[in-house]
Amino acid sequence: MIDRYTLVNTSYVLKTFKNDGENFEPIYNAYPTKKLPIITLSKNDEISNFFWGSTRDMSKNNSLASRLINVDISKVKRSNVLFNQFKFDRCLIPCDGFYFWKKLNIKEKTPYYFKYIKDKLMYCAGIREKYEDFSGNRFYHFSFLTSSSSSEWKAFSNNSPLMVDMRYFDIWFDRKSSYDKIYPFLSPIKFSHFNNYTVSPYFDDKNYNDASLIEPKESLNQYGNYSLFD
Repeated sequence: MIDRYTLVNTSYVLKTFKNDGENFEPIYNAYPTKKLPIITLSKNDEISNFFWGSTRDMSKNNSLASRLINVDISKVKRSNVLFNQFKFDRCLIPCDGFYFWKKLNIKEKTPYYFKYIKDKLMYCAGIREKYEDFSGNRFYHFSFLTSSSSSEWKAFSNNSPLMVDMRYFDIWFDRKSSYDKIYPFLSPIKFSHFNNYTVSPYFDDKNYNDASLIEPKESLNQYGNYSLFD
């Protein structure tokens, strides 16, 4: 599951897309329920900020908004709701790295950072969902589209995000493009396109958001102690 990522190279995004006026600083700790930059189908020439997954306020009034942050692509054609979200409200999520835990044994796991090295950043496929509270206020939150991980990724995550090559943005952003037309241009992230190394476990804390999170650290477990198993 994808539950932490980075967008450090914000300057590159701003060279490609306009900013909607909100603060856009490097993000070292993108976590669920945080407002984060995406590119929507309706405003595909600019960066807009939306919640990743549903927030506490959304969830407490709507049991179906269960903080969804990842959606398996195989479920899209089996669900009318997801299919319509893909058709009318798909989005791109710019990012340049992911945090994963590598499980070492029943009680211990080690934190890793995967830095994208094939290009300056990647654009992952996503969908938005609209939520309306009892007062009529409307909110949007987005989810990553994922697929089953390759054998190389299995030690870190059962599901991997799907990305869209910039060469095919015209197909992705064409409102007339069908699911069947777009699907062949979605590709799982490749293990070989990343450098990976152990980092501090403090990315799990929402209060941390600085460059120290992506600095290489000696093999530590989730408690910040040195691991004997990695």
